[in-house]
Amino acid sequence: MSSTFDSPSRVRYPRAPIATPGPSNAQMTMYLNIGIWSVVALFAIATLPRAWARYRHPTVKHHQGWKLRSSHRTPSTTQRSSFDDIPSAEKDKDKGESYMYEVSPSTRPDSPSLPSTSQPRPGTSLPSRIPSPRAFFHPVTRYLSRPFFTTGYTIQQAIMMTIYTGLICFGTLYHNVPNHGPRRAGWLATGQFPLVFALGAKNNIVGFLVGMGYEKLNVWHRWVGKTIFLSSLFHVVGYLVRWTIRGTLVEACKELWIGWITFAGMALLAVVSLPPVRRSAYALFWHSHWIGYVMMIVSLPFHAEGTWQYAIASGGIVVLDHVCRFFKTHLTTATLTLVPDLGCTRVEISHLTSGWRAGQHVRLWAVSSQMGIWSLIEPHPFTIATVSKGGGREGLVLYVKQAGDWTEKLYDIAKTGAESQGENAGKGVEMRVVLEGPYGGPGHDVFSTFSAAFIVVGGSGVTFGLSTVDEILRESERGYAKTRFVHVVWIVQSPTSLMHMNDVFQSFLARSRLLSINLNITVYYTRAIPHDLSSALSSPASEKGFQFPTNIELVPGRPRLDQVLNTFLEKVSGVEEKLDGVVVGVCGPESLRDAMRKVERSVKGSVRKTVGGVELVEETFGW
Repeated sequence: MSSTFDSPSRVRYPRAPIATPGPSNAQMTMYLNIGIWSVVALFAIATLPRAWARYRHPTVKHHQGWKLRSSHRTPSTTQRSSFDDIPSAEKDKDKGESYMYEVSPSTRPDSPSLPSTSQPRPGTSLPSRIPSPRAFFHPVTRYLSRPFFTTGYTIQQAIMMTIYTGLICFGTLYHNVPNHGPRRAGWLATGQFPLVFALGAKNNIVGFLVGMGYEKLNVWHRWVGKTIFLSSLFHVVGYLVRWTIRGTLVEACKELWIGWITFAGMALLAVVSLPPVRRSAYALFWHSHWIGYVMMIVSLPFHAEGTWQYAIASGGIVVLDHVCRFFKTHLTTATLTLVPDLGCTRVEISHLTSGWRAGQHVRLWAVSSQMGIWSLIEPHPFTIATVSKGGGREGLVLYVKQAGDWTEKLYDIAKTGAESQGENAGKGVEMRVVLEGPYGGPGHDVFSTFSAAFIVVGGSGVTFGLSTVDEILRESERGYAKTRFVHVVWIVQSPTSLMHMNDVFQSFLARSRLLSINLNITVYYTRAIPHDLSSALSSPASEKGFQFPTNIELVPGRPRLDQVLNTFLEKVSGVEEKLDGVVVGVCGPESLRDAMRKVERSVKGSVRKTVGGVELVEETFGW
């Protein structure tokens, strides 16, 4: 078999000038891989203390955050609310006793009828928190985390990407003559195959080592992929130029037809991965993606001698990822409930009750002819709204907002089912679904290890806020939380969203009062509202107005997030006890996440020192 990166044996032309003696192509590829993976190992070592603190947390089980678990429970006969039944509370006591109380829209958080919560177990030690490297080196990272012009990258990412690309260029040129030796560019591209597949896998070793979800590593997956394509293009163009000069272009192309399959797979991936294609036609992107990488992996060892180890390593990563996905997948029945005022569909899988962390998401497929045949091969990510092992009547709950054809079809099915059920519309419509996950989440950050939490969510991103607050309250009920201040900022279009969430928020307030946690919820609505609704919101409850507890505030307009956060930090810093940091969580549109990054960077160093540090946790999806 002729070598890939050389001309075919039957094509004869004068021997290229011999370059200065140096490492072979295989050796240079090996040296660069050792260097790159050593950097990954250094990042992993730097996160070891935080990983130790996370897994040492008393409530963290070996499977939590990795695999959904099911349990068989007897459904409650209590009347459900029209929106959702996020449990008001169920307090676990030392000997397994439990109490449940219901909170209605008129229940005050300081109601004397509520039972008292259990006290922390004697001898219980609060979980430890170890600051992230970004928080520890904040005077430097505050500048490195700023946007690098309008590229979509931060300064830190731009620097690291430049170093990585520089290493590839150095390896291509070192003791090599590009005009006569494009073979090395192909070798270096091949050597990066395992890295790009490791960064792109939903269950990847890099994310496990550094404590990040695939969605946060996706930016690196794309950059490495671009570098591989450019190196391969350099390799191909270099040989095309040589063959054209020698007059052997046609013969060489026919001889190396397998190499063209490899390059065609790369070119396909490069085209369909362009942002306009990926965002507007995700199904096309997804299917073209796996077709492209199968072409690359299968054809590579036949195209180039000595590259089989890279093909096997890449294929092994892909197979391992899909095996993990198989064991994290559930074919089950979900209940769809219409939530018209939020413009979303509530999806509940009642028997899945544990295995995830607050802020994680799952990938959802609909197995229904009503959704169309493409729904079977079109996954969609959604954040889990409930807490793992919450102890209430619910299992895993998602809120699917109308944001495209697929979600609109799901909404229409729930709407048709509600209309056909009449008075029993609250029961919902059943549908077979496939659920895969959980993925993402806060990584090595544990919200209950911070003294305070500031949660900002937009629209359907409230699911992140619900699960986070619920988890903090649950850990506090068990005596495993340091959190004493929580402020939730929810940005919506209409205040009717709050009226449907009032039961949920009041249950949180009731639990927080029993736990001596200062919880405040502020809802900002951005659209004008009808006069009758405005009158109902402004009128006293005695005049048929809508009553909100004192800790829930409804405000028109968009929030000044910098002012809101600074006010919260001032309140937190006013306590006499030693503080152990403030976590700022955000979930919502990219514009909201950008704004919160800017606000978090603007916090002064003196304030950070007073509160014990400020750390930002984002929940986003990767494609």
